[in-house]
Amino acid sequence: MKKDRKSFITLRRSVIRYNKALVCVFALYMLYALIHSISILDCKGINFYDSNIKVTKDMLTCTNMSNGLLAFFRNNNLLICTVLLLFAAAILVLQKIALYKINKLDVNELQEEKVYKAGHILITILLGYTGWHKFRTENKVIGNIYLVNFVVFVISWLCKNFFATTYNSYLMFYCAYEFSVLFIIGIIILNIIEAIFSLISLKDDENKIFA
Repeated sequence: MKKDRKSFITLRRSVIRYNKALVCVFALYMLYALIHSISILDCKGINFYDSNIKVTKDMLTCTNMSNGLLAFFRNNNLLICTVLLLFAAAILVLQKIALYKINKLDVNELQEEKVYKAGHILITILLGYTGWHKFRTENKVIGNIYLVNFVVFVISWLCKNFFATTYNSYLMFYCAYEFSVLFIIGIIILNIIEAIFSLISLKDDENKIFA
């Protein structure tokens, strides 16, 4: 029991470190989304509905950025996002391995942090893109990131389809929509990983696990 408690403390610290690393990766993703959005804004202020203006390639970019940097952000969008989300998946796997080991230990500490196994798996799969499962495990930072992204997805979809009046506003809403969709796809993949580890984790007498 004493050895298990010591292992529990060590593994729990690892879980917290992995969680902070995940937040950092998500922050980098959002920073890149912001930089990419700025890089494609039209500095000339073209009217979205002005049919008399012929839109050329140089009008679709912000001329305040260097051509090399601009080309890098524009041409490697999907690759950069994929790398960041795969990195997040790798960190999540390491975190869930630590949680899996915690659930195998014989400790009775922090029972209030446990959740019902079946319910947690169901919520993670069905509503995980809203961050609900993160709030249930007191992981409010990542939960808020997921929730904000979902709200951005809904608002940007509505705005780009119904409320965009200038070319810049359309680009801004379209970029927000594009990045939020990619993030939701990444979140779904992360949630599948979480659900798998929760499924194989050993539950206690009350059918609860650390998640």
